[in-house]
Amino acid sequence: MLHHNPLMADIDVNHWRNLQVLLLESAKQKRRIIVIHENGKLLKLVHSHREEIVRDIDRVDQPSAVAEKVYRANPGKADFVAVFERRAFDQYFGRIQDTWNGDEDLDEYVHRMYAMIDEYPEAIVTYPGPASKVLGLQWRFGASYEEIKAAVGLLPARSTAVFGVFEGGALWATLVLGFDADRRANVVTTVDPSQLAPATARPDIARSVVEWTNQHYPPCSLGLFMSLDSAKAFLASRDKGKALAEIRAKGDLIADPVPASLVGVHAVR
Repeated sequence: MLHHNPLMADIDVNHWRNLQVLLLESAKQKRRIIVIHENGKLLKLVHSHREEIVRDIDRVDQPSAVAEKVYRANPGKADFVAVFERRAFDQYFGRIQDTWNGDEDLDEYVHRMYAMIDEYPEAIVTYPGPASKVLGLQWRFGASYEEIKAAVGLLPARSTAVFGVFEGGALWATLVLGFDADRRANVVTTVDPSQLAPATARPDIARSVVEWTNQHYPPCSLGLFMSLDSAKAFLASRDKGKALAEIRAKGDLIADPVPASLVGVHAVR
């Protein structure tokens, strides 16, 4: 799905930053309490922002219970607590690094990296929420990995999809994904706003984005545009068809072009 060496050129800094705000949730940006132990022996108990915390544990015999206990003992001071068994944590990283294959799609490796965390339920622990859904960079897609792959499979090969998000009358963010013959994303970028035709109405801006995409990459097969509020609602919804229908009903969806494979699917048209 994601080529091992995608072209990421001419990215607009503002659009890219806004995309990250919209699509990514980083554990590193959160306030967290980290507990590290070795076979129960406490090695470290620290707050990510060096805040004073309640330290009412001296061993870690039940990691899940300890994570919850530390979290509840420090109300309002952390978004989550992480408990790591040092040797198992090192083993996990060694295992995942050994699976690296430079020729496989990047998404396969990243998916495996998070899935493998679940094989260490008492060694890599977070509270609240499972470690595989809390640690690292989490995508705010509101869809499973398998559902995303299925959606990509509906797009024509050797084509480009472009997504645009408006805030007010301005283009707040764009994402351009170009797909090769195997429907692997070998282009990941944004439009260059400075090269768009002057326009103030959303339909005209969207049309200009698609024209720009056609000039620089394989033919644009899908163009989806909506407001920032609608984009947040769409990403948060587990029922994408219902969310798109609601966005269309309130006149906030521009879908042009749409490939034949998607006409009538998920209320795109």
